[in-house]
Amino acid sequence: MQYSTRQMDRKPDSRGRFLGLWYFFLGLLAFQGAVALASPKHGGEPREASGSPSPQVSRKLIHPSVPFITNQGQTDERVRFYAEVDGGTVYVTRIGEIVYDLPKVSGKAGTPGWSLKEAFVGGAAALVEGAEKAPTEVNYLIGSEDSAWRTNIPTYGRVTLGEVYEEIEVELRAAGATVEKLFHVKPGGRPEKIGVKVFGATFLRANDKGELEVGTGLGTVVFSRPKAYQTVAGRAHPVEVAYAVDGTNYRFEVGQYDRTKDLVIDPLIQRTYLGGSGGDRVTASAASASNVLVAGTTDSTDFPGTAGGARPALAGPSDGFVALLSSDLKTIIQTTYLGGTSDDSVSGLAVSEAGIYVTGSTTSTDFPGTTGGARPENAGGKDAFAALLTSNLKALTQATYFGGTDEDAASSVALFGGAYAVFVAGRTASHDLVGTLDSAQPLNGDPVIRPVGQNTNDGFIAAFSADLKSLTQATYLGGRSSDSINAIAVSAGFVYATGETVSTDFPKTGGGAQEIHYPDGQSDAFVALLTSSLTTHVRATYLGGLGQDIAHAIAVSGPDVFVAGETTASSFPGTLGGLQPTFGGATDGFVARLNSSLASVIQASYVGAAGVDRVLTLGVGGSFFGPVVNVAGSLDTDPGGIAGPDAFLWVLRYDLKAFAESFPTANPAVRTLSSFYSFGSSDVATALAVPPSISGFNAYMAGEIPPSNADQPGAAQPRYGGGASDGFVAKLVLVRDYSFSPLPTINVTPGGQGLATVTVNSLNGFTGEAVKLGIFAQPTGGALPAGFTAPGFPQDIGSLPPNGSFFFTFTIDVAPTVTPGTYTLWIIGFPGTSVAHAARVTVNVVTTPP
Repeated sequence: MQYSTRQMDRKPDSRGRFLGLWYFFLGLLAFQGAVALASPKHGGEPREASGSPSPQVSRKLIHPSVPFITNQGQTDERVRFYAEVDGGTVYVTRIGEIVYDLPKVSGKAGTPGWSLKEAFVGGAAALVEGAEKAPTEVNYLIGSEDSAWRTNIPTYGRVTLGEVYEEIEVELRAAGATVEKLFHVKPGGRPEKIGVKVFGATFLRANDKGELEVGTGLGTVVFSRPKAYQTVAGRAHPVEVAYAVDGTNYRFEVGQYDRTKDLVIDPLIQRTYLGGSGGDRVTASAASASNVLVAGTTDSTDFPGTAGGARPALAGPSDGFVALLSSDLKTIIQTTYLGGTSDDSVSGLAVSEAGIYVTGSTTSTDFPGTTGGARPENAGGKDAFAALLTSNLKALTQATYFGGTDEDAASSVALFGGAYAVFVAGRTASHDLVGTLDSAQPLNGDPVIRPVGQNTNDGFIAAFSADLKSLTQATYLGGRSSDSINAIAVSAGFVYATGETVSTDFPKTGGGAQEIHYPDGQSDAFVALLTSSLTTHVRATYLGGLGQDIAHAIAVSGPDVFVAGETTASSFPGTLGGLQPTFGGATDGFVARLNSSLASVIQASYVGAAGVDRVLTLGVGGSFFGPVVNVAGSLDTDPGGIAGPDAFLWVLRYDLKAFAESFPTANPAVRTLSSFYSFGSSDVATALAVPPSISGFNAYMAGEIPPSNADQPGAAQPRYGGGASDGFVAKLVLVRDYSFSPLPTINVTPGGQGLATVTVNSLNGFTGEAVKLGIFAQPTGGALPAGFTAPGFPQDIGSLPPNGSFFFTFTIDVAPTVTPGTYTLWIIGFPGTSVAHAARVTVNVVTTPP
């Protein structure tokens, strides 16, 4: 994972923008293998070489790889290897020093560049050698004398410095447009010995956020707070780590960890590319306990893993795709194309026992599987579609079109029980949708019917049977101007829809949190509440300020509705008291929490920095101390730089007032990951998936990334596939947690005593702080049934090994008066009074002793 940082107090260039000096972090710390500690990766504004085109544009567009080039006389003789990166050049000297050549300020006469040199304190490189020879070779043909030419110069993906400290090896790795430094600590190695002196730094300091600030003549550069985790049985478990600064030296303070396991300073467990030689993008995702699903659009003829799929070959200029991957992202289990001979795209995904539902849009008149569907034929131009595939993606069970004579496109799909099983929503310019009779809004909100291609959009929602063979009900949703539904959610017999509207007469906003559209001629976000029968529009609300507001995502959690999107309004409602109460500039993301009736905005927050920032996806998931809110999209932390926005994930507290933390303490050393930035340069996160179990809580983030040569070792697709873009999927650990091992059934006679052993497993570095175990009648608590007692409970877990287990035996006493039968009890782990985890215990009271 790459952690981008910001440069403060920067000097403007001739256009009034700021330079982007970018640093990135990745680290591995391993015992019985490799251990790595985070260190800065060089990046930023590229230095312009004489006689060559400016790389400012080309690198921003294509982000070439940066293998280490061997010095064979083409540069200073003290240099052994060097790499050209987005921020200038990284040199590795023959004695193992690392020199970062930062560029001068563009267009600013008299402004010098700056160099930083890192040298190891108390250690020295044993050797400086190239490793992982890259396929690229470099030729330097300078001048007319071929004796001065250098040809077929080898390049390498890694440079090893050997054993710098006892049992500690150091290597540099080329990754995309950056270079990362890793320390590999073998068993017996002591990471506290590692020290780095930064020559050229005017100061070093660790700030209260855990970041490292480095002073240079170009301004202050901020390095992200280091992260650490250990991987055990395929799971990553966070470990405490922090910078320690002494003058212009820095080192790492590492907390307690299992010294027999690998430790990685990086919250990313695994990431993988997903794509072929054309353009590919992921737009939707879902996760189960064992697998992760993503879907999107591709024009690659060689998309990976489609052999054996329902549609193994690309059928048109572009097709949708669906991909099934293992939960560790190391295996592509199956993928399939989905489309006809024209253009098709997938925008929504949902999973049920019946199979995998996807939705999107198509211009194909031969979309597969529509025979027997609710709408077997394309009604004209672009139609929405819904499709059901088997869970293994090997067969297309059924598909159906949905649309009218004008353009229709679906954006989201949600599932519900009963006759109204599959909900599809999006936008339509058609005035002749079928199935809208007796609906909440039978007609398009714009009463004027124009020629095809000139009508305004309304939102639509359509409900299908689970087999997609019948259309149960459909409805328009919108006013006289343009409206679009971007996402829907179904909960407790109601359908929630969100999106954007320019209509000042959007229906049913009376009594909503914001009844009136801002009179600025731009779009406001909206949220609407309908019955699941789609026959009643209960309420709606605008959501926006003076500017453009668009909602992209929605999630319902109990009595609360969360929506997220983007805004240019400095007056967005409800942000006072939020994590980020004030507008950052240009465009900010937003996340808002409303009550289920949409009558009030409980809390909102901006999400962003000074550039163009957008929240495109949202997920609410559990954690040890309650639910958290995950938002992701693209964030531009350096709008004056050249790298462009990056993918990001923020994990917020449920109340949206702060970043989520794994423990209720002010000690920053035990905070969980609250943010993640960048899979690669100029990538964007478009989909989040949160597994149903909160044990070892993870999130999957997916999206689109431009060309990159940053390999992902061990991933399902370790290398970029080619073309304009690839999809990506990343798995992240978000909170420390624990789980119960499966519990045995207890057999006991009336008047007897039953015994059972319980195992509490530490996940993600959880060590048992302040957690108690109790035995109750329900998963939410409650006294035991009459005649049952559990001596010794509640019981403190005590101190768990960070990645180990806690075993204890508990006793259930059953009074002689208890009637024989099967009873269900619950072991509950709880901090204070908040229930965190519960495990079922089955007690069979029998007349015959077991």
